[in-house]
Amino acid sequence: MSQLGLRRVVALWFVAVYILVGIPLWYKLTTIYRAPLPSTYIRSIQENMHSDVHVVVPVYVRSETYKFPDIHDAIQAQVNALILSKATAVNWSLQVLQPEQGQVLDPESDHVLTLVLDDFTGYSVAYDSKETFVFFDNEAVVSNDVPFFAAQTLVEHTFATEWNHISRGEDENDGLREPNSEMAISYAPAVHLSISLLTGDGRPVAWDIDSTLEQYFTPLRRFLSPLVNFTVDTSIVQFNDLNLESLHQSQNPSWQDLAHTIDLSELSSMNYYLEKNALNLAIVFPSPEVGQLAFINATKERPWQSFMVPQWGALVVNKEALPDNSRLTKDYLAPVIYSFARELFQFLGLTSETADLTTPYTTIDSFKRLTTLKSLEQGVETLWSLVKLTEQFPQMSVPKQVLDDVVRALDLRLQIIELLNDPNQGGDVTWNKALWLSNAFVEVCEKAFFHKEMVQQNFFPQEHKVAVYLPLLGPLSVITFTGLINALREKKESTDPDKGQESEEKREKEAAESKVT
Repeated sequence: MSQLGLRRVVALWFVAVYILVGIPLWYKLTTIYRAPLPSTYIRSIQENMHSDVHVVVPVYVRSETYKFPDIHDAIQAQVNALILSKATAVNWSLQVLQPEQGQVLDPESDHVLTLVLDDFTGYSVAYDSKETFVFFDNEAVVSNDVPFFAAQTLVEHTFATEWNHISRGEDENDGLREPNSEMAISYAPAVHLSISLLTGDGRPVAWDIDSTLEQYFTPLRRFLSPLVNFTVDTSIVQFNDLNLESLHQSQNPSWQDLAHTIDLSELSSMNYYLEKNALNLAIVFPSPEVGQLAFINATKERPWQSFMVPQWGALVVNKEALPDNSRLTKDYLAPVIYSFARELFQFLGLTSETADLTTPYTTIDSFKRLTTLKSLEQGVETLWSLVKLTEQFPQMSVPKQVLDDVVRALDLRLQIIELLNDPNQGGDVTWNKALWLSNAFVEVCEKAFFHKEMVQQNFFPQEHKVAVYLPLLGPLSVITFTGLINALREKKESTDPDKGQESEEKREKEAAESKVT
């Protein structure tokens, strides 16, 4: 192979490598992977938030005196009429059922409506179960008012909390009503509880907090375990009475007055915990120098007053200082823990007032379903925000892991809807599972949205590709293609016979002249 041919082959190889290897490699390094999210499906869910949800709550009817053959059908018709009288954010209904032959009902797990013949007409919702009693007399039977009484009791009393949250006015949006209580923290399946004993001086003090919590608070923790798992820590803080002496002359201060005077940030930041939400119970004793706190409404049996601080916890302020070498026993701590336990329902959003806690079993059961529905809304809104983010930044990376999380979240949503829509499921097991799945649904949605590559805004705009690679690719392209053009041009000149002969004669003439000189 001639020298010219070798140069031509080398130039062609450089161009081939540039085109076949360099360009694909550049494209691979600069291309952003965007997993194909189901944007259309997520958009349709967000626009019709609860269109595929129909919460069905089974209620079993039984009569202790009269055997009404079709009472469940009559009550069902009245219940449907009452529910249809208001617009609802979610399809919600009560499935009135007659127990099967030999079926054993468990009022602690199943909603049971018991019809009781009495001398008056009324109702009663059990405190320690999900059973509702409807009392009726013979006149109500003759006038056929029993179905209406029963339906009205179920919708407007037994399930009043759930019904009020789901129903909405004409000027309200399609979402569920938010609780009006300013005390409640945002729902989370895990909550940290910090219990502190504060004294205004450094006198030694001890307390039987472990045994008191075991006896009075542990049963409540078990009762609320399907909703919330509590982690608890206790501590004693001395030389800190939260500046109570500044309120010495106050008269009936409210928690707003306390908020302007005391500083709770030290208590809030004292302990480290992994949970998103935390509640506090602070038991405060003034220093002996401060003396009695006149503003504390205390008695001999209850020498303290509790103040509820919104979304923080309870502040138990004692009227007098502790004596030397004191020990707080169960006799003192039990009423404090009991008072905080009642306030805890309000902090968790189960009730709007502490006095509302008259039907804890029914209230918690309704709270499970409402929380599940709100979690569905929260998760869908998170997915919709993810879709809008990816559409707003076309060059943003969408990793495969994000797609896997989105698919898993949508699958969890379908499982939740299947549980809510099935009237044959019902019971604590069903609602507990639905709540657990809804918590997992929210967690997976947030995991997809807050993926590290998404949070870092890892996108590579088109103009950045040019700005970064042009200084490198420009000179390489010029050298490669210029060399190829020169090689092809030289080949063309060498194949012209006349030009080749003239060039040979010119070289011989120049050689002869150089010899003469």
